[in-house]
This record gives sequence, C-alpha cells and structure tokens, in this order.
Amino acid sequence: MSRLHDGLLFLLLRGLGFLMSTGSRFMPSLRSQITRSMTFEVSAGDNVCQYWEFDATHRRIRSGSGPSRQPDGAVHFQSSGLALRALTSTTTVDRVVTGIHRGSVTLQGSAFVLLWFHGLTRKFVKRGRTAGPNYELPHRYLEPDPNTWGGESVVIEPAVTRLAPEWTDAWRARSTLLQVRSTTDEPVLEP
Repeated sequence: MSRLHDGLLFLLLRGLGFLMSTGSRFMPSLRSQITRSMTFEVSAGDNVCQYWEFDATHRRIRSGSGPSRQPDGAVHFQSSGLALRALTSTTTVDRVVTGIHRGSVTLQGSAFVLLWFHGLTRKFVKRGRTAGPNYELPHRYLEPDPNTWGGESVVIEPAVTRLAPEWTDAWRARSTLLQVRSTTDEPVLEP
C-alpha cells in the first residue's frame, strides 16, 4: 500500500509542478503572485520529494523531483498516505495544522509561505473553499444607495485643506511626518 501511495503522491506532485511551471508562463494571476525568489519543498516518507523554485525577477516557477539544496520553506509528511489525504482534501490547511500539532507533519520556514503555496496550488486544483460568489453582487454592494437602510448614517464631510490651529494633537502628529515638512519647505529634522 505504501508503494501505491508513493506512486500516487509522486504523480500528484509532479503534475502540480508541471502545471505551475507552465502556468507561470501564461497566467497573469499566477505571475503576479511570484514576488519573491525562494524555494519550497514538499516531501513525504523517505521516497517522495518535489521542490518548486520561484524566480521573482522573471516571475517564473521551476519544479523538480528530489530534495532541493536549501529550501526556504518545506513541509514534510510522515507518510505518503497522510500527504495524499491532506493534499487532496477540501480542508488541506486544517489537516496540515492538525498534523503539525500531532507531530506527523513538520514545517520548515514560515507558515505564511505554506499558505501562500497552498493558494497557488488552488489556482489549478479548485478544491475547498471558493474564492467568492459565482454570481454578480447585488447593486447595493457595488455603489452606495442613499435610499437603502444604513446609507443615511454615513456622514460625508468636506475635505480639509488646512489643519485648524486648535487641533494640537493633529499638529503634533503632522510635525513627525518628514514628507509633509519637506514638501512645504519646513525644516526637516535629522532622524
């Protein structure tokens, strides 16, 4: 059974690596999220390991089998079966966090990198919570309607071009803003 799980996990990770590498060439939504150069690795047991190299300069992803030299973030599952159940679940994050608490999953690096990587994978495998409604939002969510309930409580005040002299706290806060002082030719103190 372990060999079957190893093979299925290898195919899943390999396919995901291929999709993400190819997608980084053509998908603007994927490319826009590659803002840091780093390496992330997913491994299970002793036999299955896949890594993804993110190149922020070219906004590309390169993936390969086997361990990477020095991953910036990595998640290791105790077994391939556990990894398959977690990665194909609709509640992947919950399963990984539970595994971390039980000791069957180890995380190297920041948990935010793991969540970011999970979000990237969901661009190709739409499982779990959806990103938002699939229908057009009602009119009242797109623009204010003064005739609806609640709109009458929004107070719109005119813009202020100069602080009132009696607003001492605002003047004190303004004096700490170097950009404001430099653009109005006021003396700028050394930091």
